[in-house]
Amino acid sequence: MKTKVLFLVSDFYHGGAQREMFELDSVIDKTSVDVSILCLSGLNNSEYFTDFFYEKHLDIKTTVFFLKDIIPDSKSILFKKVVNRIGVNKSIIRKRNALRTFLNGFTRVFFMGEYVFHSIAPILPQNYFEKVIIFIMSARFQGEHYRNINKKNKYIFVSAFDAKEQIAYEFEGFKDYEHIVLPLSLNPISNKRIWSFSSREIKRIGIFTRLNKSKPLDPFFYALHILLKESFKVELYIYGAGDAEEAGYMRYLNHLDIESKIFFKGHQEDIKKTIGEENLDLVWFQGYKNRPAGYAGLDVCLTGVPMLFWDFHNGKNNEINSISSIYPHFKDLILFVKATKDVLKNEDLAKSIAQKQYEEVLLNKNMEKNFDVVKHLIYNEE
Repeated sequence: MKTKVLFLVSDFYHGGAQREMFELDSVIDKTSVDVSILCLSGLNNSEYFTDFFYEKHLDIKTTVFFLKDIIPDSKSILFKKVVNRIGVNKSIIRKRNALRTFLNGFTRVFFMGEYVFHSIAPILPQNYFEKVIIFIMSARFQGEHYRNINKKNKYIFVSAFDAKEQIAYEFEGFKDYEHIVLPLSLNPISNKRIWSFSSREIKRIGIFTRLNKSKPLDPFFYALHILLKESFKVELYIYGAGDAEEAGYMRYLNHLDIESKIFFKGHQEDIKKTIGEENLDLVWFQGYKNRPAGYAGLDVCLTGVPMLFWDFHNGKNNEINSISSIYPHFKDLILFVKATKDVLKNEDLAKSIAQKQYEEVLLNKNMEKNFDVVKHLIYNEE
């Protein structure tokens, strides 16, 4: 008899948790496991994002449920607001009973993102899970989302955090948890690079990110300001869905007087296509202790364009401010600007960095290989 597993997702947008869900789903042996997804939101809910992964899951024979079809009157994933408004009354009890009946049909349940568990926790049956399994999709610098859940529960956390002190910091306060290291991984991996060094006068730097207060860009704005003050000819192209004003970016642009050199280009469905068409010279990216902080970074590496990172990790980093690292991370603004100028002017350096990053993704970010660390959970082999 097949193992039946359920993954809970917030939506099917082109985001990190949704991407990891699809990459996992793509390598699961469907002859051994029945995979279902419970989506907390309905379709067509965003003015910025399409439901990018919905059809892709259906194409690989994954069953998709929507919470509104399981629980009556469930029109939003923001259940905490609902609970705060109506209290724990008969309506909440009905929701819990309906959800319990549905969950009883599965051997294992996985939450794709700590915010997914946080959103639905108020209507989960009390003490239903012996251990709550969460694929962590945020770091503490982005917010304290997963620190708002019950720290007395038993958890299995799956994340890309791979250093002892880093894990201790990220999960500080939790009393009983296991941690499994799963790097952000892709499958299948394309090896067709499209980038080439450009000798044009005005250089183009790109940033790929969702425009949101949890995605800080201020170090990059200050770096651009310094480059322009030094009469370096450069433009910054920012790709991502969201509102720059609501994200708090525009006040930096206005204060630094750099708005004429920054272009917000909106959400990009295909990063490889965008980099090819825009012919970017360099990509700046949010980093976290010598790793790209998101799937977009891995996609960029596979195009062959070099990347430099601002490190948002609060702990020790022995490779900080070193241009020789595979993923050069910086916390010194002057050194970051210097490295940027060096990469934009030195073709050999730019190609060397791009090559190392490309090879690292091919070697270490393959989901087919990395899946082994969570296989026992999904196949219920414990």
